Amino acid sequence: MQAGDEAMSVAGPDEAARHYETALELLADHEAAAAAGPLDKVALTVKASEAAAAAGHLFRAVALVREALAELSPEAPGLQRAVLLHALANVEMLSDSTIDLLEITAEMLRLVPTTPPTALRAQVLSVHARANADRQREEATRWATEALQIARDLDLADVIADATTTLARIDGQSGDPEASRRGLEQAIAKARASGEVAAELRGTYNLGSLHYELGDLRRALAVFEGAAARALETGRPWAPYGLDGRAMAGVVAYVAGDWERTSRIVDVTGQSPPGLAEALLAAVQLSVAAGRGEHQALDLMPQLRPWWERDGLLAIFSGGAAIDLYGDAGDVAGATKVYDEVATCVIGLWQMKTFQAQIRLSGLLLGQLCAEAVRSGSHDLADLARRGDDVAARADAVAAHNEVSGRRHHGPEADAWVARVAAEHARLRWLTGVDPPGGAELVAAWERAVAGFERFGHVFELARSQARLSSVLRAVGRAADAAGPARAARRTAARLAAEPLLAELRTLGIPASASGTPESKRAEHLTAREHEVLALVAQGRSNSEIGRQLYISAKTVSVHVSNILAKLGAASRTEAAALARRRGLLTDAGT
Repeated sequence: MQAGDEAMSVAGPDEAARHYETALELLADHEAAAAAGPLDKVALTVKASEAAAAAGHLFRAVALVREALAELSPEAPGLQRAVLLHALANVEMLSDSTIDLLEITAEMLRLVPTTPPTALRAQVLSVHARANADRQREEATRWATEALQIARDLDLADVIADATTTLARIDGQSGDPEASRRGLEQAIAKARASGEVAAELRGTYNLGSLHYELGDLRRALAVFEGAAARALETGRPWAPYGLDGRAMAGVVAYVAGDWERTSRIVDVTGQSPPGLAEALLAAVQLSVAAGRGEHQALDLMPQLRPWWERDGLLAIFSGGAAIDLYGDAGDVAGATKVYDEVATCVIGLWQMKTFQAQIRLSGLLLGQLCAEAVRSGSHDLADLARRGDDVAARADAVAAHNEVSGRRHHGPEADAWVARVAAEHARLRWLTGVDPPGGAELVAAWERAVAGFERFGHVFELARSQARLSSVLRAVGRAADAAGPARAARRTAARLAAEPLLAELRTLGIPASASGTPESKRAEHLTAREHEVLALVAQGRSNSEIGRQLYISAKTVSVHVSNILAKLGAASRTEAAALARRRGLLTDAGT
């Protein structure tokens, strides 16, 4: 036990956990226990659990407490059970669990007397407030305020920091981000001054999340990286909130368009992370792989999939990337399966009817359904439209739930994805011909999506939205207006080496200059639309496929093809493509 205490004092939670567990094993031997005297096994179990959690072994931490609870005598004092339940609730909150935390914390409250005020009572109240925070904000505020009062009276630094963080989170959820920021900064400072590392990391992670929700990516990245650095500095790089800060730093760098930084942040080369930590960071990296079209990254899914049942964020990160990887490979069934599995898994794990990220996942899948509508024969279009209606309805249900639950302040990221879902759904209806929107409505939807991602600062999704805005502008005859968004999208795609987006720009028939003008004087006799059709003809597209891609009828495509053949002096589509390549008309247009 002394060895464990010493290991914790010098930032060695992994070693401490081993010593504490050895002590627990020795206490299981009657002779050893008798020789040791009246040691407190409950306190030792709590120490072992806390050390395991600090080392990143959350499920081992849970198992230790559950085992002690199972072995606890029915005649044991109620306070012993309360202490173990408090330890269990603390670690269960750090992991995604299907247990009813409120049931556990409510039992704790019944077991711990209200008078006189004690440290245990303050700790129990604080944990009960956290358990209520996402369900009953008024109740959470009440319990956290009471915990804070007792903690101040008894000078309990850990509870002060913890309860202050909970109240600050509630302020943020209620639409007062400035009060939330002040509260979190106070909690972090108090925890750091008192040496309460776990409370400090929790407050820092929540502060980073607040900046991210407000769309302040620069501050969010700095705070998340600070949480990861602080966790490393204190010898607990895989501990909750420190690891989460590192993962979120990778996500923010990805959103900001610094994909190389994302890869550096999540790289675990030369490190020895627990399995869950390694899987979480690999899931973040998967987004970069998807953006660059590295389809071999799907080979990671069998390794990541088992962890979904233990970490909802891991499921969301890897699932979103997999939707694009499957869809870009032409496997829309695989993309749909992943979308459904993530939703089922996360809703069950988090015990919620919906979750915010479902809007983003819906937007991604709708984009892949649109791509499938271009590839598919006409007999599949009605089915694609029905599937799109279902996906869009799920996203709408999440947005409506946010309004009903009072989460009106949900930030620029949510606003951007709500707009994207609407735009993709409109595009799918246009492509399938099922309840198609008017051209002006379609363009307006994509303009809102572009504006949303520009406001949020999501570099890659802004570029994807710009590419699709350009395509619909061309479709309604506004080729000149389409040039700017296409140029911007191409610049971003080239810088990020985002091959699927570059391929999409080529597939859309947007010429390399993205200006709608010919690439050489020899092409000056081709109109902008004919140049677009030529690029798709060179890819082997049929007239019906080209028509769906460019939002024109197959008959109109046939007229364009005939004009192209005549102008190039070609006898067939194949010869036209060959002549176009030799003359440099398809430079960067792809095949």
